[in-house]
This record gives sequence, C-alpha cells and structure tokens, in this order.
Amino acid sequence: MKPNIIHSTVVCLAAFTLPFMVSCSSREESLPDNVTEAALCLNIATIEQTRTSTAELPDNEKMNSVRVIVLHEDGTVEHNRHFSLEGAQAQKTILLKVRPDEKKKIFLFANEESVSTVEGVTSEDGNQALSAFFNSYTEGMSGIEVAVNNLYFAPDYSDGKPIPMSSMYEIDFPEKGNFNGTFHVVRVATKFMVNFMNWRGEEVTVKSLTLASHADKNFLMAHVTDSEQNRQLFKGETWTDWLKRVSEASSVDDDYATTEAAGWLKDYELPEKANKEMTYIHDGAVTIGAPTVDIDYPDNSKPGVAEKAPAFYLPESKNLKAGAADGEQEYTLTLNIAGRTEPFVCRLPNLKALFRNTHVVVNITMYNSNEIVVDVIPYGEVKLDPIFGLG
Repeated sequence: MKPNIIHSTVVCLAAFTLPFMVSCSSREESLPDNVTEAALCLNIATIEQTRTSTAELPDNEKMNSVRVIVLHEDGTVEHNRHFSLEGAQAQKTILLKVRPDEKKKIFLFANEESVSTVEGVTSEDGNQALSAFFNSYTEGMSGIEVAVNNLYFAPDYSDGKPIPMSSMYEIDFPEKGNFNGTFHVVRVATKFMVNFMNWRGEEVTVKSLTLASHADKNFLMAHVTDSEQNRQLFKGETWTDWLKRVSEASSVDDDYATTEAAGWLKDYELPEKANKEMTYIHDGAVTIGAPTVDIDYPDNSKPGVAEKAPAFYLPESKNLKAGAADGEQEYTLTLNIAGRTEPFVCRLPNLKALFRNTHVVVNITMYNSNEIVVDVIPYGEVKLDPIFGLG
C-alpha cells in the first residue's frame, strides 16, 4: 500500500439496539378465558440505534409486514400468522392465545414479500416465493423448523424494497400466567455508507467506486456455528442477545477499543452455492465539492462534501483473510478519481467480519498532497457528521 494513497485507516465499531419495553395494548386476540389457554405478548422490534439522532431510520430498514410462527414443544405449528402493518414500523406488538406449560420456539420474519424466490426447498415448479413456502405450513403440521433453516435466497435491495429480517427465540412458557417479552428481528443485509470530505482546492470527481469481495446469497435464518469460539464470545447468551448487548455498549462508547473488547462474530456459515467473490460497483460518478476556507478563522473552514453520499446494501458475506486462523475477514475498496490514472485501493483493516445487520460507515478525507485518510466505522447504526469525520 503506497503511503501517498492511503495515509491511515482507523476502525471503530458501534452497533445500536433499542429495547422496546411496551405494554401489550395492540391486541390481535382477546385474552384467553379458560385454563388451557394463556396469552403470549410479543413486542417485536428492529435492531437500531439508541443514540440521539435527527436522522430517521429509512422505511426499507423498518418492518412493513411481520410473520409469527410459534411451535409447540414437539415441533408442530401452533401459530403461523402474517400481519400487514400500516406503513413502515420499527416496532409491533402482537398478542396470541397459546397453550401454557411447555417449551416453545418462536420464529419471527419481517418483509417476506421482498423475497420473490427461495432455494433449499422442493416445490413442483422449483421456483417458490417465501410467502408461498410459509403458507404451506398450517396449524398442527411438523417439519417447518428444519425446512426454514435450509432456505436461502439472493437478496434484492433495489428500489427501496423493504429488507427481509428474521430471528428465532426459545421460551419456557409458564404453567400459570402469561408471557410478555421483547424480541428483535435482524436484517438479512449489511449496509455501507461512504462519506467524502474534500480539503483540496477544487472539486473532486470519483468516477467509480467498487467493493470486493461480497457474497450473492444468504440463508434466511442466520447460521451461527455452535463452536467453542462462539461460546467464548457469547458467554452463555444467544447470538441475538449478544448483538443487542454489544450494540448498547457501542452506543455509549463507539471507540474501536470498545468494539475489540466485545469481540467479533466470525464463525457463521453461508450457503454452499453462494458466490463469495462478487464485486459491488456503485452506479454513477460522485462529485465532491471544493472546501470552504476561512483564512482569518481556520476553525470555521469546512471540507467539501458530496451532494449525496453513496449508500448501498450488500448480502451478509464471508471473505476470509489469507493466513487468518480464527475466521478474520477482509474487504477491499477501490476508487477511480478523475485526473489520476492510478486507482486508490484500500483493504479495510479491522473490519473483521461482515455478519448480517452490520452497518459500515467509511469516511474518506482528501488532501492537496494527494493523500487520502480512510476512517472505517463498521457494525450497527452509526451516524457521524460527514463534515467533521473523526477526531
């Protein structure tokens, strides 16, 4: 890596979740009236930022529909319910009548309509929409747990399509009383935002931006390996609870040391048929304006920024770093800038994994010396002021 191309790369992590502890006032069913039924209150929420921000979560990152599948202890379907929401929502409360005094598994899905075709399931025409798969399992049927864990698909994040989300929880329903819990759905996607800060004396045009190497297909349900590495990472928690906890910690302190102390979820699986060597190519050039320089009051000077910073979604990926024994990954960003024949190439260090729901913010600062400073802030819903970047 040439020093006049990439000056330094700093990585900080922050993942943010908002626990929604709300009452079950949105009732889909009336309370049970006999001892063979009880009430299951599900407060379903997306994983998102907790820090104060004026930025509204985009509608495609919220829930436009929710499906709840509840399994009895023997694996048969107790409920398979689909709920169309009134607009995009980050939280939905659902009340269901259930059988008490048994272990249950709860599968949650959001935005299933965005998945036109699923693989890993046998159908008559070999081409089945996710909703059709779900609707084929009615109350009392068995086998859905194995089937749903085999599903994979090629995500389509274009045109603002709502991002598919999923999760699974296990609960012990009491013999007497009801159950009220908060459950999070996890986006089957990763998000990249690229902020440019231009300190050169003129505007700069980035002719092309690419990112390698990402996958093209994801499992619908996360395939997190039951390994010693993950057991050491989670310390008795589920991976969703671990993600929620480190998200909250990162929202308080997004310094990279905080993230490194929390660890990285690196041991997970992608579909065998996934192509892991795809390259994302940003559509169109990006023009970054010239800086505003105040000679008398330098602190008032501001770098030029792009009118619209590139933002894009990619599948969960796993590009292993050469020689890494613990599953560490690496991803390469390439910029072609007008007026230069040599591209800027940066292998993003310290972005050690690209597990689902990761949000990577890349801040690129340009100087007159042809020097570029790349600051990478991955993991979660990070919002930084693109004018100032990192201190």
